[in-house]
Amino acid sequence: MIFRQFLNEAISAASYLIGCVQSGESAVVDPGLPPEEYLMAAADKGLRITAIIETHFHADYFSTGRALAALTGAPIYAPSRDDIENEITGASVHYPHIRVRDGDEIRIGNIILRAIHTPGHTPEHMAYAVIDTPRTGEPWMVLTGDSLFVNDVARTDLVNLPLAGPEVIYQSMQRLLELPDYCEIYPAHYGGSACGGKQMSGKPVSTIGFERRFNWLLQAHDAQEFVALSGVVPREAVESVLIHRNTNRGVLPLPAEATRAAIHHRHHHAEAPALSLQQAYEATQRGAVLVDLRPALTFAGGYPAGAVNMTFNKSNMVERARLLLGTGTPLAFIGDIPLLAQETANLFIEEGFNIVGYVQEPVSAWLSSGLPVERIAVGDLDALHHHVQNGDAVILDVREPFEWEKGVIPNGSVDVRLISLGEIRQRWRELPTDRTIVTVCESGTRASAVASFLKRMGFSDLVNIAPQGMSDYGRKHEIVRPEPAMAT
Repeated sequence: MIFRQFLNEAISAASYLIGCVQSGESAVVDPGLPPEEYLMAAADKGLRITAIIETHFHADYFSTGRALAALTGAPIYAPSRDDIENEITGASVHYPHIRVRDGDEIRIGNIILRAIHTPGHTPEHMAYAVIDTPRTGEPWMVLTGDSLFVNDVARTDLVNLPLAGPEVIYQSMQRLLELPDYCEIYPAHYGGSACGGKQMSGKPVSTIGFERRFNWLLQAHDAQEFVALSGVVPREAVESVLIHRNTNRGVLPLPAEATRAAIHHRHHHAEAPALSLQQAYEATQRGAVLVDLRPALTFAGGYPAGAVNMTFNKSNMVERARLLLGTGTPLAFIGDIPLLAQETANLFIEEGFNIVGYVQEPVSAWLSSGLPVERIAVGDLDALHHHVQNGDAVILDVREPFEWEKGVIPNGSVDVRLISLGEIRQRWRELPTDRTIVTVCESGTRASAVASFLKRMGFSDLVNIAPQGMSDYGRKHEIVRPEPAMAT
C-alpha cells in the first residue's frame, strides 16, 4: 500500500494519494493542488490514477478533480444526492461522476475505501474508512474530510441547508467514534483553515482513540451539550463559500486557471519542445533515442520501435539514463500521459541532457498510428528457472555488485553473465547475438531498460523477467555467492 498526504499550506488543506502496489492502481482524495503534482507522485511509485474521490463539495477552494480526470481518464466519485432531496439540499452534481452512497465501497486493487455518510458540515459529506485487505479486514485509517478534525470538528454554519448543523454533525461524530481507537484520522484540513473551529490543531493526523479522549468537542456527553459547546467559538464569515461549493458541484463554470494543469514553469530554465508523433519518429530516424516512461510490463506489450524503457521514478531515473544512454545522446520522451513526458523532459534539461523534446500524444496514439512497433517477451520466475535448468539461454543479471553478493544463479550448466546496468553501454558487445538473452534484476524495471537497449542494438531474442526478480528467485531455487570470475 502506498499512502501519501499532500499539504496545501496556503489554505491548510490536505489531500491524499492511496495506491495498491500489486495492481498499480491509485486514488486521489480531495484534490486541490495542481493536478500534475498527483500525477507525478503516482508515476513515481509506479501507479496510475484510476479514481478521483471527493468527500464533499468544498467551500474554500476549487477542486482540481475535473482537471485530473481530464488528464488521466479516471472517474470522479462524488457523494451526489440526486434523489428527491437533490435541489433542496443543493447537493447534486452537474458533471459525469459515479454516485457514492453510505456504505459503498471503492476498490483500489487490494484496498477498500468504504463510504461513511457524515453530514453536518455539508449535507452530502462522506468520510472514507481505508482497509488494506492483505493485512486485515479492519479499517487502518479514516479520511474524515471536513467532519472530524484534529482537536476540533468541522464548522456547520457555512451552508444553510437540510442535513447541515451541529445536531447533524454530532450524530456523524458518533458514527466515526464506532471505529477502533487505533484507526488513524486524516482530515481534509488542519489548523489555519476557515472550515473548522479556532482550536483545530496544526498537526494533520491523529487517531480515533486520541480524539475520543482529548478532542474538546468530543467531550460533550450528549447532543445538547455538543451544540452548546460548538457555538462557543464564533468564526468569521467566508464570503466565497457558495462560489466554491457551486463550482465544485458543476453548477457554476470552473475558472480558466482551474481547468488546466498548472505546470510549474518557474522551476524550469528551459522548456522542452512539444513533438508530434511524426516529428518524434523523424527524430528517432536521425538517431535520437525515444525514452518510454511506462512500467516494464506495459512497455513489453508494445512500444515505439527503438525506444528504451526508463520507468518514471524521480529517485533513480536520471542516474540510470546517464549510465545507460549518456548525457550527450539526443533524447525524446513519451508516456501514457503527455504531461508526464513533458515534466520529465524539462527535468532532464535541468540535469544537462541533450533533449529533443516530448511527444504531445500518449503512447497509445503511436501504437495505433501505423508507426513501427516492437515487443519484448516477458517471463515469470518459472520461466527463468526453466531456462536455468535447460541451459538454453544467457542469463543476464543487471543488478549492482552489492546485490550480486546476496546471491546469483550458479554458473554451471547455464551461462550466467553479471553485467550491471551501468556497464551495459560499454560491454554489450560481449553478449552473443545468436542466443536467447534473459534479463533479470529485482523487479524487472532495470532489466527492461537493458532488454530494450539490447533490442535497439540489434539483439532479437530477448526475455525480460518481471515483475519479480532475483530475491524472489532465491527464495525458491538455488543461488550462490558469485565467483570472482563471474563479475569480470
